[in-house]
Amino acid sequence: MAGLSLRRNFAWTLVGNVVYAACLWGQLALLTKLGGADVVGRFSLGSAIASPVFMFAQLSLRPVLASDARGEFAFQDYLGLRVALLPAAMLLVVVVGWAAYSPAQALVIALFGLARVVESMADIYFGFQQKQERMDLAAVSLVLRGLAALALFGGVFKATGSLSLSLGAMVVGWVLVLLAYDLPYTARLVRACAGQSLRPRFDRDAMRRLFVMALPMGTVFLAIQLRTTLPRTMLERGHGEAELGIFSALSYLVIAGSTVTQALSQSALAGLGRDVADRNVAGLRRRIRQLVLLGSGIGVAGVAVSLVAGGPLLSLIYTPEYAAHVPLLVLIMAGGAVLYVGSLLGAPATAMRAFASQLWVHGTQLVVMLGAGLVLLPRLGTMGAAWMMLIGSVWVTAGTWWIVQRGLKRLEAAP
Repeated sequence: MAGLSLRRNFAWTLVGNVVYAACLWGQLALLTKLGGADVVGRFSLGSAIASPVFMFAQLSLRPVLASDARGEFAFQDYLGLRVALLPAAMLLVVVVGWAAYSPAQALVIALFGLARVVESMADIYFGFQQKQERMDLAAVSLVLRGLAALALFGGVFKATGSLSLSLGAMVVGWVLVLLAYDLPYTARLVRACAGQSLRPRFDRDAMRRLFVMALPMGTVFLAIQLRTTLPRTMLERGHGEAELGIFSALSYLVIAGSTVTQALSQSALAGLGRDVADRNVAGLRRRIRQLVLLGSGIGVAGVAVSLVAGGPLLSLIYTPEYAAHVPLLVLIMAGGAVLYVGSLLGAPATAMRAFASQLWVHGTQLVVMLGAGLVLLPRLGTMGAAWMMLIGSVWVTAGTWWIVQRGLKRLEAAP
């Protein structure tokens, strides 16, 4: 089955990510209008606790699979490792929730864990689709999952006011999309590729080698997720769920730009992998310049909109309570602008298989952010959390730029 062109892949990916992000933002907007800042805070807390665990359990297998241009491992090896790790991740989420939080908070955390299980299975299917440059399949799945989340979550919450019941309905909708769309369409694509199978393979040697190879990148993505989790959990502990709700609602607006940068990154990864395999340094430099320029433009536009129309925008999409926090929005968007560039640079770094170097950059970022949070959060509250995010963004973007430049020099020097 032939792949699509880069332009069509980007268009499909952008549409899928935009609709999906808009639907998830719709959940948050509905909570701000019907539930208040404390409910938004609990929703954000559930995601913040469950997401890092599953981000690590995923081991970043999707981009590793998509950029595996030489076919070092078969798809069934990737699938087997993913299936093997998910039960342990779910158990850890449940234990952390019940040990560290109230029963109501723990239930929300567990339900987010179930949602991440379904999301993780779809993610590994997306990786194979991405490798075959069939991003249209992943895009349709994202649209279906986003619409199911918004309709079921929103409908149940409006009828019952229960966050737990609403999350349960969302999980049911995601399972239906996985079984009715993701599974059969991925099976059809897999059957068209010789030597591939949709049945997980639990070969110990292959799983061990894949685990060792992907572990640094999985830890990188854990660190990336902890970048979001760290300020939110510290803010909730020190200032409560309501403050966390305000910060989370404003932070979600960064997703508007992240949706585009994520689409760019996903669409470019397979091509970047081929350029690295072919040692096409000129092509790599051209793609990297394009990614940096696009990321910078998106970030500047976001900051400008926040400065010019931040108050009316927050009042319209949330409530007047949020419109009083325009300076916080501007600072959050500034951090997002820097991170857009760093995230896009992560694609060529991944194509170069610079997993250990990315781990170092993102790991040290957490130390830097933790130090900033201990100083700033007690005095500044939500503004301190925003400064944490901005400082972390600058660190990651500078470090990833260094990784990419070093990789380019090595490719040029290689025989």
